[in-house]
Amino acid sequence: MQLGKRRRLLPLLVLAAIAATVVIEETQVVSASARLALEAPNPFTNPALRAYLRGRGGNVTAAAYDVNSGATYAYRPGVREQTASIIKVDILATLLHETQAHGGLSGEQQAVAQGMIEASDNDDATTLWDEAGGAPAVQAFDDEAGMGQTTANGAWGLTTTTPLDQLKLLRLVMLPNRLLDSASRDYEYELMRHIIPFDTWGVSAGLGQGTAVAFKNGWLPVAAGWQVNSIGQVTGSGRHYLIAVMTNEEPTEAYGIETIERISAATWQALAGETLLELGPPRK
Repeated sequence: MQLGKRRRLLPLLVLAAIAATVVIEETQVVSASARLALEAPNPFTNPALRAYLRGRGGNVTAAAYDVNSGATYAYRPGVREQTASIIKVDILATLLHETQAHGGLSGEQQAVAQGMIEASDNDDATTLWDEAGGAPAVQAFDDEAGMGQTTANGAWGLTTTTPLDQLKLLRLVMLPNRLLDSASRDYEYELMRHIIPFDTWGVSAGLGQGTAVAFKNGWLPVAAGWQVNSIGQVTGSGRHYLIAVMTNEEPTEAYGIETIERISAATWQALAGETLLELGPPRK
């Protein structure tokens, strides 16, 4: 994503305590808060993924929440990075929260929201950012959501966050909570289910046939390299999880995408209890 207009025209508060959390700093387990997390398959302790990440350039941080078990896994959770276009999920959630008690989005706002989420249109994002109230409004919503590691920036794509905070946001959009009603959640979910083909990569890769994925990607060239991010919900083959991966200082956008897709494939396999002996190309 560039902060100027980029449109591609090609053929949607759960803050309950996390049941278990496993935190990985680089490749070392730092803490485990429940026996469940120790017994569950943690994608970030998998030897093949750990070896892969050791050999990658860039600055990678990630987290996954297994809805079925209640376990949350995090890789280098203290790292904050810029959102790029994944902030668009936050922008829409903020506006939905503001309008749901008054009939929801107008028809015009819905058309703009579709362009912002499905085609990642930056002008559409700026329009809804301004209508929601800009950085102060988004920050207020994030604070109410408990996203204490997220700082809204007046230039929306430069907002900083962590994957753990992005999981909190995804839980708001995907799971029942007090901040977004079912109509608001369903609306944003459906938009995230219909990302244009050209932008279909990231956490939507490496999954099994027939999997339902609601996701949003972000990309931004900066002085130190590329910021490349992907967040979303994955449901299928007995799995149901939320995932957020952020990378920066990448030499190219494609390099960052490849890293995210390897993490996506490893998470899909781990949360089904599959043994990952080597990390080949992600399954499409």
